[in-house]
Amino acid sequence: MGACLAAGGCDEEMADAEQDEDVALRDGGSTTCPVWRCGFNSAEVNGRAIRELNLDGLANADGMRIVGFVAPLGLLQLQQFKLGVEKGELVARSPLGTTLRGNQLIGATILVAQTGSLLPHVITILGHQKIDSWAEGAPQVSTYTLVYPDVNALLGMRNVCTGDLLDAVTSAVTVIGGETYDLETKTIQPDRPRWMTLACAGSAAAKLQLMNYGPQSNFDGAGHPASLAQRQATLRMITADYCGTGHSYTENATALSWENAGGTVVTPGEMGAVEAVWSANGALCLETPRLGDPDVACDLPACDGFSLEEGEWVTYVPGA
Repeated sequence: MGACLAAGGCDEEMADAEQDEDVALRDGGSTTCPVWRCGFNSAEVNGRAIRELNLDGLANADGMRIVGFVAPLGLLQLQQFKLGVEKGELVARSPLGTTLRGNQLIGATILVAQTGSLLPHVITILGHQKIDSWAEGAPQVSTYTLVYPDVNALLGMRNVCTGDLLDAVTSAVTVIGGETYDLETKTIQPDRPRWMTLACAGSAAAKLQLMNYGPQSNFDGAGHPASLAQRQATLRMITADYCGTGHSYTENATALSWENAGGTVVTPGEMGAVEAVWSANGALCLETPRLGDPDVACDLPACDGFSLEEGEWVTYVPGA
């Protein structure tokens, strides 16, 4: 059974700019496409995007910024904690040497506000969970339940990663430190040390993290992440950006099989026909498009003679 990709549909972070926003909603977590493959729409509070936030309080493109962090209830509030992202997880450190991570952060609040507004939105870390990486031998990935008050929601709060009233307490976001992503060109914006991306389940950025291609991942087993070119190739592959221009040739819940050059991320089961071989610039060749016979805007050769020796990924139509 092939992996369900949602890069062009429920992945609002990497969605084609021409697509209607309604397409970006999750599919309800059906058994045919699990939450972390199809997932939720991207992170926002009251309609304002918080998918990328600066840990030092600089405003993002939507004018949203972090204005405070409060540790969980108790004496820890007397310490001035500073929030950060280390190896793909939220970490709060105090000048006294206290460190909070994982379940220790449950109950903490991140205060965000729109530039010019005096009233902050209170985002509570309601839960923490570790889920298995999609990469062989890679450590589990930290995921979080982030909620904010909403009087119209069923439980009086809403998950930052979904508009579904029934999913308020779902662990639905992983964090990526030091890197953000251009929505239109689908390019990585690296070397941003005090920025973090809130990557909701099903988004291309979350899949990048789950494949152990995040900028803080231990990709080579020696403590080093995948190279920028390797990460960019992965992003092109997930979003079916054949031409490397930012246009996605895929739809929500489209089945796909894949394998990477290192052999650490391989879809189990039989592989079908080759779709494409992928590099940082997009598809090196195109054999069997993900959506049948789309009008691809670039001229790509067939995949005879291409292999993983030339690219970072090969994708396939799922086998029987």
